[in-house]
This record gives sequence, structure tokens and C-alpha cells, in this order.
Amino acid sequence: MQPTPRPDGKKPFSWPLALNLGLLVLAALLTGANPGALAIVVVVLAVINGIAAVITSISGKMNYVVAFILSALLVLLIGLGICALLLSNMGGMH
Repeated sequence: MQPTPRPDGKKPFSWPLALNLGLLVLAALLTGANPGALAIVVVVLAVINGIAAVITSISGKMNYVVAFILSALLVLLIGLGICALLLSNMGGMH
């Protein structure tokens, strides 16, 4: 049974966000919640999304450009927020 098609032939563009959040969770699990390694992975994911936005803008798919830019911003916000939370819970590291 196939899902009902969206009106006007529109396709959902949420897959970059879902993919990046999945990769972020996977990275957090693989790094063992090490804030330094997690911060590097977050920045790398954001750069990859930026490059993907530039490539899709050259090809003229503006919906994907917006999806990749928003995904990069959310990965930075969520990922660096998690890093800050992990660092604040480490205690007295003066």
C-alpha cells in the first residue's frame, strides 16, 4: 500500500535533518560522550551540510538549499549545546 501523494506534487525535504540528527546521535554514542570529539564531529557535519547547500544551489534546487542550511544550523545548535552540557557536568576542572 503506497502513501497518499502530497498535493501539488510537493516532496518532503526533511530527510537531511533526520539524517543529520541520526548521525549526531550515532557520533555521540561512538565517541563515548567525549565533548572534544563530539564538537569536532558537529563542526564536520555542519561543514558537510554547507557544502551540500552550495552544490544544490548550483543545481538550482532551492528547497534542498534551505533544508541543508537549516539542518546545519540545527546540528550546530543541538550538538554544541550537548557539548556545553557535558562540559558543565564535568565539575571542577580549573
